[in-house]
Amino acid sequence: MKKIKLLLVLALCLPVTAWSVGGHYPVDDADLPDPGEFGAELWHTHFDSDNSESALSAFWRPGSLPVELIAEFQHFDEHGGSSNRFEPQFKYQLDPLAAGRIGTAIMVHAGYEDGRVADWFVNVPFSYVLPDAPITLHGNLGWMHERGDNSRDRGYVGGAVEWDALERLTFIGQVYREGADAETEAQLGLRTPLVGPFEHLDLAFGRELTGDDDDWFVTVGLAVAF
Repeated sequence: MKKIKLLLVLALCLPVTAWSVGGHYPVDDADLPDPGEFGAELWHTHFDSDNSESALSAFWRPGSLPVELIAEFQHFDEHGGSSNRFEPQFKYQLDPLAAGRIGTAIMVHAGYEDGRVADWFVNVPFSYVLPDAPITLHGNLGWMHERGDNSRDRGYVGGAVEWDALERLTFIGQVYREGADAETEAQLGLRTPLVGPFEHLDLAFGRELTGDDDDWFVTVGLAVAF
């Protein structure tokens, strides 16, 4: 129990950057890319010898509209088998971010598996930029509807902290949970900016904070933008 509390405190006291959290981090922010910006995020998550995830997420902000369009492709290797998932996503910014005020947005996802819609997800991310510190706080409240023979509704809640600790180093900490019957998970990550179209490089470590499975998982990610 003490170990769980310590990890939660660490995750909530860690850092992030002005660039969108995005990618492999489940807790999203209320920010948007620059007007007209197009880019992509690639990442690979290694769980153990039988389980991994690889993904490509392309994003675009059309002009100065307060929206972001995302197309995400995921490939899973699980216990000797494999599967694919496609997620079109739409993000609309309700209130822009500014120091000392809360920015909000709304996101809608659809998950396609085996050529059909497997689930819908609606999420409300909100972010707060501390006025006197290089720290941004994020919170998420969401709802997912899973379709199929065993259809059900699941709530989603998450919190994150981004801290620009150094000029070229950002720390990211997240804690999140999907559904009352799911385990609480956390990720702690480092992000460093790159040059040219290469926006940043991510390295993150995650694990379940509850339940019997306490194995760590590791993610490496790369973001590019044009």
